[in-house]
Amino acid sequence: MSRTAASPVPRTVPVLAIVVCHNGENWLPLALSALRRSGVRPRHVLAVDTGSTDRTARILTDAAAAERVAGEAPVLDGILTLSSDVGFGAAVGEAVEHAVERWGDPGGWVWLLHDDCAPEPDCLENLLTAAENEPAATVLGPLAVDWSDPRLIVEAGLSTDAIGHRQQISPEETVTAVLAVPSAGSLVRREVWHDLGGFDPGFPLLREDLDFGWRANAAGGRVLSVPSARLRHARALSTGQREPDVLGFSLATANRVHGLRVFLVNCSPLSFWFGLIRIPLFALLRALAFLLSRRTGEAGAELAATWYLLRGRGGLRTARAERRKTDRPGDVRGLFTGRMTRVRNAVRAGVVGLVRRGVERDFALGTVPESAEQEGAWIPPEALKSGQDRPVGPGALPAGAMRGVGSRGTGLRRPSAIVAVAVPERVTEKPAPGRPKPSPVPRDGGRRPEPELVFVEVDRKRVLSATLFAPPVIVLAVLTALAFAVNGSRLGLDLFGGKLLPVGGLGEIWSSYLAPWHAIAGGTASPAPATLPVLGTLGAIFTPIGGPAALVAILLIGDIPLAALSAYAATRHLRVRRWVRAVVAAAYGVLPAATASVAQGRLDVVVVHLLLPLVIAGIVGLLVRVDSRWLHVSALSAIGLALIGAFSPLAHALALVGLVIGFVVLPSPTGLARRIASVGIVVFLPLALLLPWPSVLLRHPELVLHGLGGGATAASGADLAGLDPGGPGAWPIGVVLVAAAIVALVVRPSKGAGGGVAVVVLGALGLAAVRFVAVTPMSGGPHATGFAGVPLLVIGAGLLWTVLATWQRGGTGVEPAPWLAKVTAVAGVLVLLALATGAVVAGREGPLRSGERPSLAADDLASSGRSVLVVGEPVRQTGGRLPLYGDDELAPTPGSADRLASWRRDLLTGTPDAVKQAFAAAAASGVLYVVLPTGADGGAFVEIARDSVVPAAPTSDGRPVLRLLPAGGQVALISPELAQAAVTGKVAPGVSPGVVPVQAGLPDVRVRVSEGPTGRLLVLAAEFEAGWQASVDGKAVPIVRAWGHQVAVSVPPTPSEVVVEHQGTTRNLLLLAQIAAVLFTLLTAVPTRRRPS
Repeated sequence: MSRTAASPVPRTVPVLAIVVCHNGENWLPLALSALRRSGVRPRHVLAVDTGSTDRTARILTDAAAAERVAGEAPVLDGILTLSSDVGFGAAVGEAVEHAVERWGDPGGWVWLLHDDCAPEPDCLENLLTAAENEPAATVLGPLAVDWSDPRLIVEAGLSTDAIGHRQQISPEETVTAVLAVPSAGSLVRREVWHDLGGFDPGFPLLREDLDFGWRANAAGGRVLSVPSARLRHARALSTGQREPDVLGFSLATANRVHGLRVFLVNCSPLSFWFGLIRIPLFALLRALAFLLSRRTGEAGAELAATWYLLRGRGGLRTARAERRKTDRPGDVRGLFTGRMTRVRNAVRAGVVGLVRRGVERDFALGTVPESAEQEGAWIPPEALKSGQDRPVGPGALPAGAMRGVGSRGTGLRRPSAIVAVAVPERVTEKPAPGRPKPSPVPRDGGRRPEPELVFVEVDRKRVLSATLFAPPVIVLAVLTALAFAVNGSRLGLDLFGGKLLPVGGLGEIWSSYLAPWHAIAGGTASPAPATLPVLGTLGAIFTPIGGPAALVAILLIGDIPLAALSAYAATRHLRVRRWVRAVVAAAYGVLPAATASVAQGRLDVVVVHLLLPLVIAGIVGLLVRVDSRWLHVSALSAIGLALIGAFSPLAHALALVGLVIGFVVLPSPTGLARRIASVGIVVFLPLALLLPWPSVLLRHPELVLHGLGGGATAASGADLAGLDPGGPGAWPIGVVLVAAAIVALVVRPSKGAGGGVAVVVLGALGLAAVRFVAVTPMSGGPHATGFAGVPLLVIGAGLLWTVLATWQRGGTGVEPAPWLAKVTAVAGVLVLLALATGAVVAGREGPLRSGERPSLAADDLASSGRSVLVVGEPVRQTGGRLPLYGDDELAPTPGSADRLASWRRDLLTGTPDAVKQAFAAAAASGVLYVVLPTGADGGAFVEIARDSVVPAAPTSDGRPVLRLLPAGGQVALISPELAQAAVTGKVAPGVSPGVVPVQAGLPDVRVRVSEGPTGRLLVLAAEFEAGWQASVDGKAVPIVRAWGHQVAVSVPPTPSEVVVEHQGTTRNLLLLAQIAAVLFTLLTAVPTRRRPS
């Protein structure tokens, strides 16, 4: 049944209605009209104008005119004019006093109205009915709906938490006891108003309702939220449509000041004194978090509010003393918002957000969700005079709205059974030729039209489909089980083997990265690889379970599900159904190149596998999409590119090539200057983030082709065609993916597939370079080709992009036949099963393993500072320990690799004299222990060089170990006779009485030598390279070579102080530049809030 116009003789109730106005000409006419059409009429209606400068005073004067309009009495019984510096609470207090003086008994209830709220015809009547049913009720509040769309509930009951944040209470279907109700439309018992002294004058605007409700509850009354009573509320102040003239600070600061004051003046004494300590600490933490997220206004509000209260401006003690004068028999426990409630609200909000995004995605793909109820609209009462039969008030609302509807803006925090989803208007026809193309904003500069609202019910099916049964969750669970099946024999938090050396602890990684000189390969001042700070930073999160080693283990074992999740997230902007994206992402997770890299311990390729989809998506978005937060997007892309570049220079180079080509070929969606700036950031910022590592790449370009994992045996053409890079861990089953991409292009060609084809071509160029260009490895040895894992991953990503583009809605001119879609879906699942089968069967192979890492039972090794020579492929010399991850990426000095290779050759295949000489040279270089290959006969070496070596305890994995007998150390003083031999290029003598170890450490040596013969030489167990400086008694002396490759200084015969050190000024400057780049990137990568359209 439709509503009719209000009765010309409404029933009068003992209520004093007070309408507080301030520059409200945009809403006041409709508010007065709604008041005129109220089902019951207040005994008196008094308007208060607080210094309005617009047409508000004129509108009020017309409404209070004595003559009757169409037989009706005037809406207003009086107007009270106050100055603009009077706040809302003071205005209401003046109005109540004025009404009592004028009318004596204006009514037992006070109805508070704003000039931007319009009550429904039955709002007041429903409030009074609820008051009659609950005699203890002293304050009652209606349900506030959005001014322009009354289907949206924006305010109901109020609460607060222990740090003063206002919390909205989700509306119920029945009357509910709450801590407070919003002042707009609230009905207050006049006796209680006088007993409590009205609104606290310390709240000129904002939070006066929350404070009054708290005091009303504490006084023994009940504060009720009445959902059957409704009003429209524009919330002009909180939405920025009205300036807070009466406040002395910003709206954000007032929110925090008054929120904190509400809590502090009403809480118990213990909470008050504890809050004075707790609240400033939380404010500092929140301000820091806001600053990091570039929300400077909110950070300033936190600090300003805390400072305002702590310096006594809030009148806390006076206000608390006033409250103690009033009896407080009531109890407000159970009406607060506790921590667990906020957590539950956050979880519910997250679920509702997932449902909303799911509906938006379905709508974008052409699936219109079923609306929960028929749409309704609030029609002004004057519209009924025209004879239109339209619903008004609660009858216009969907039935589910009684359970609460989420707001598009600052609305209810707790999700409810029905949510509103904003979807774009559907385009039903294509624009005619010659018409301008659609623009994201109106071409006349006006506001963008409001999106269409769809109301959906959050039932169990939608919740499950958005959470437990969502495609990414299902894929993650299935692929996690698959990863455990593939890596079942190597499960653990400390993996090593193959190309992966044992990963050091957090302290070892950071000390290695920050050290200016490394005791690796005889000593080198080469900068450490950029992978170490990455592992050191992220590994700190996993310190309780193993630190960086645990991080590496999780990346290797969880590579399949994590890479699939990365690919799924990277395709979120494509208009493709979620299950199609999930299948494609799962196929990416089980690419043969990835499973082979895991099995062989190639962490560099695994990291590329994890990050490649996100980096590609970032670069594509930078080139083809318009985003007002371009700086944030550019910084994120730079971070992704820097992470990939830290582990794989080849992937970094391919990404840069693709970015530059895209910049040149693709048209710019934004201005040229912004595009150049974005591309420049992505090109140059990763290089700054990787400093000083790029300087190593300039000196050793072979790292670009070989990567950090070193060279590899060239794979056959058949293996490469099947996306298998060679070695254990994969089958060439990727040929099915190649065939699937070709068939997809033939059956359903799409413009969007061009990007995928371009990525395939880029990967093929990288594959050709790796496959056909052989270079000398940085660690020495014959020419070798690189590992094909990274190019094959790029090719695989391009092929999957191509397949996905053919499924994109709108990518082709015609929609495929239903049977074709089903056939291609089945084919896609079969391709995925084939790839997964190859991963399960072949992925279990490979040298990667878990367990106890190799160790050396030598207590004196660390204290002596001498090194270990590990004879293997390749041969390694490390100071004070066995080799760890990152050692192979330290560039040795020129000649070091050849020297180590010659020692290995002499020890394994040389004559007895060559073996003795190798031991002697190793001892002179600071070696204390020699670890032989597995299966080698240590006793045979003892027989050959009985005077130079003795057997030692084997390593924990069973390799034989020899201990060298010649005296030596990090620093040694040799006699003039040996010094003559050392500087003339002769070989080291082995055991000799002319060698005296010196207690000193590298690289900075400061010793005092006693008087002795002329010609002595101070020899360091460090390779000769640029940067070494020496001085004797403060005077610079030249560095000489000892034994052809070691640092040495001539010592005078008199007692002297000798200082030898390595200068790393350039490296330190590069580290400072890196820190500056990191800070800049972190600040710009934090997203800012999107500007409203």
